[in-house]
Amino acid sequence: MKKLRLVALLLVAIMVVTALSACAALERTVTVYNGEEKIAEVIVKKNKKLPTEYEGWFLDGNLYATLEDYQKANDDDAENDPEAIKLDEFKVKEDMAVYGTFIEDKLATGTGYTYTYAMDTFPTVWNPLVYQTATDAEILDYVSDGFYTFDYNETKTGYQMVPAMAVGEPVDVTAQYANVAATETSEAVDKGWGIEEGAQYRAWKITIRNDLKWDDGTPITANDFVESVKRLLDPAAQNSRADDYTYAGKFVMHNAELYLKQGMKGWFPASDVKSTYTAEDDAALKFEWFDKDSDATAFFTDYLSGYDYDGTNCFSGFGSSEESVGATYAQLSAMSGMTIAEIKANEEYATALANLITWWDEGAEGIFDFTICEHTYPELSFDKVGIKAVSDTEIVYILDQELKGFYLKYSLPGILVKTSLYDSLATTSGGVYSNSYGTTVATTPSFGAYKLTYFQKNKSFKLEKNTEWYGHADHPDLYQTTNVNVIRVANAATRLQMFLAGQLDSYGLTVNDMAEYQMSDYTYYTTGESTFFMALNPNLEVLEEKQEAAGTNINKTILTVKEFRQALSFALDRAKFALATSPTNNPSFAAFSTTIVANPETGETYRATEEAKDAVLAFWGLADDVGEGKRYATKDDAIASITGYDLAGAKTLFDAAYDKAIAEGLMDADDVVEIKIGLPSATAAFYTKGYDFLVNNYTEAVKGTKLEGKLTFSKDDTIGNGFGDALRNNQVDLLFGVGFTGSALDPYGLVGVYSGNDESLRYDKGTDTTQIPVEVTVAGLVAEHEGAKTYTASMDAWTKLLEGKQVTVAEASDPTKTYTVKVDAENYAVKLPILAAIEKAVLEQYNMIPIIDDSRASLKGQKYNYYTEDYIYGVGRGGIKYRTYNYNDSEWAAYVESKGGILNYK
Repeated sequence: MKKLRLVALLLVAIMVVTALSACAALERTVTVYNGEEKIAEVIVKKNKKLPTEYEGWFLDGNLYATLEDYQKANDDDAENDPEAIKLDEFKVKEDMAVYGTFIEDKLATGTGYTYTYAMDTFPTVWNPLVYQTATDAEILDYVSDGFYTFDYNETKTGYQMVPAMAVGEPVDVTAQYANVAATETSEAVDKGWGIEEGAQYRAWKITIRNDLKWDDGTPITANDFVESVKRLLDPAAQNSRADDYTYAGKFVMHNAELYLKQGMKGWFPASDVKSTYTAEDDAALKFEWFDKDSDATAFFTDYLSGYDYDGTNCFSGFGSSEESVGATYAQLSAMSGMTIAEIKANEEYATALANLITWWDEGAEGIFDFTICEHTYPELSFDKVGIKAVSDTEIVYILDQELKGFYLKYSLPGILVKTSLYDSLATTSGGVYSNSYGTTVATTPSFGAYKLTYFQKNKSFKLEKNTEWYGHADHPDLYQTTNVNVIRVANAATRLQMFLAGQLDSYGLTVNDMAEYQMSDYTYYTTGESTFFMALNPNLEVLEEKQEAAGTNINKTILTVKEFRQALSFALDRAKFALATSPTNNPSFAAFSTTIVANPETGETYRATEEAKDAVLAFWGLADDVGEGKRYATKDDAIASITGYDLAGAKTLFDAAYDKAIAEGLMDADDVVEIKIGLPSATAAFYTKGYDFLVNNYTEAVKGTKLEGKLTFSKDDTIGNGFGDALRNNQVDLLFGVGFTGSALDPYGLVGVYSGNDESLRYDKGTDTTQIPVEVTVAGLVAEHEGAKTYTASMDAWTKLLEGKQVTVAEASDPTKTYTVKVDAENYAVKLPILAAIEKAVLEQYNMIPIIDDSRASLKGQKYNYYTEDYIYGVGRGGIKYRTYNYNDSEWAAYVESKGGILNYK
């Protein structure tokens, strides 16, 4: 089914925050704190000072050195960036004393090993059944555990999944739960699970440790996990994490969704409640299409979100897919709300519906994706849900689809609540269920490495070692951290001063810090999973329309010339772009970042594979420059040399593009090229700085070429959250700082957003990937072929193959020889070279030009050491498990004092 898998995002959080932080009201109420005690609420008008008696106090959770600093932080002038406030060095001791006294009184721990850090926002609810954000999960990460966990592999170059609460590997017990009679070798312990005889990987037994305990010493058994899932799926609670853990992803627990939804009445997507279509359904099915904001069907809100729609949220066209849909806007609008029986009674509408279902290509059952029906979910006993405690230490999970290996262990829901406490905290008022579990120290039992011992809302919390946790006895040489202190400090400048004063042990650098600290030995860069691009949509038909509407001698169709897009890539100094816009980020030269994992079973990253190295070297023209006696001794040396910047080559390409555009009638000699760049808002610092950089950069780059004086730019800075769609619907010609997030462990699915022919995902809707041939040299693709052989198929076909679909490929040397092939999900040896070939082909289109990665930078305190210098997906640099200390708390205080109270990190 053509479902949307990923969502396009704006660049990084700090960039979005920058856009939001420039707004302030004419007056506001400021809460003033003396340490932890609220002492006043003061109304402050714009450009007016606070009363002097409040100078130096906490103000809305921030500490300001002077009233002027406070005023800067709350002025709506975009030039006054609150993160740019700097405290005078001579005032550091005086001002830090406010936080220092607070830490000493409430959080200090004597001679232990304490890790202290700050957050700008604080957790509010960390109930594992309902938590909403990564911030809420901050406490959960310390007080909970999993059946399996990430750890270093033997070479410390990647991760492996190792048992945590589990003992050994999962055991496939599918045969015991299949719909077959008991035999001498297999006892059929239950029936009715929808599992056919001979099936595999549908039922798994997990053995848990016999020494699991809550932090008060109460034993934890297999039944506690079963009862926790029962509460997770409680229909009265409708817990927000129920679907995430039990049926929304690869892990689909039998009947979990039906148990959760029992008793619900209303109109639901027909695809959710029906599986086999018959003509008798026609009277009950209602056609729905247009209400984009409705939850009526997943199809309308997800798949068609990429199509154009007008201000009333009704779809107003289907872009380049209009002909293939086979139905007009007017027809679909008229059909909306009609039953299928009524539609079939009208010859015109019946034809439109038939065309639509054919276009959707899902067979007769495809009609369910366009319809809703009235339904009441029936009552269901929990013993019909696919989770069983078969002993005190054995749990069986029964699934609706096959799952094994890494993804099984990764997806197992180690959900656990202390049910006696959880049930005592449940209340129902006016028919609405609520539960205060995971909101205070008293409501937060721990079964993880640490336990919560202090929490003050929006101020601070403290964790100490949970001595009942098995891991401390198993690994007495690890988890040296005895205490974790976390305080809320919203202002970055204040956090930096606290870090320099030794009051914080880490600090996340901001754009304003990079000039001073980017070369520090204590600065560590961590690359995220996303790559961010400059995206273009070279759709000739649409560009011709926009060109005509723009007026005489305005040209846009040169964007369809590949040499022009290549020139844009080569003319961009990515390092300078990053420095000017987001200096915590690094230049990027490929579609996938260094964090993307090629083989989740081993943790091997994609960029570390030979196939990925060969692809990027071939794309940048360095494939023949590596080896003994050549320009580069190793592939890594060659890759490290890539800058992506070649101004002379770019100028040559600009001239070639101009000549080609003239020769093909795409441009007249007196035309001026106008490129409209999209920005989410007029105040987002990254995008405003980026726009200025690109305009200045390309204006200079075309000097001395045939495009000098002929390249102009404009912007649309009103597109807001419609950032991604603005290019897809041709509102703008170019976007930058766009990309996709998620799927770090599944690049074989992620690549589809660049190479598949699903236009709702790609930024460049004008490219037909079914018409782009890609050659792949791979062994094992065709069973009868020995060794590696080169095959050809379209970019879209290779993409579908990686998604698990069956496709046809041909021999590159003899296209008349074709083969129908399919690749198993775990066959990474075959999938990897295909992925690398697709990545190279995507880059060669120059529609998605990689510019920067998603990196962040932070300062590591002098108190402690990382386990590994390099960041590794899943284990980071060792985390709190492997962190070691150079000083205990009292030694650290003495060290800071010996340095005059200020540490040097430059």
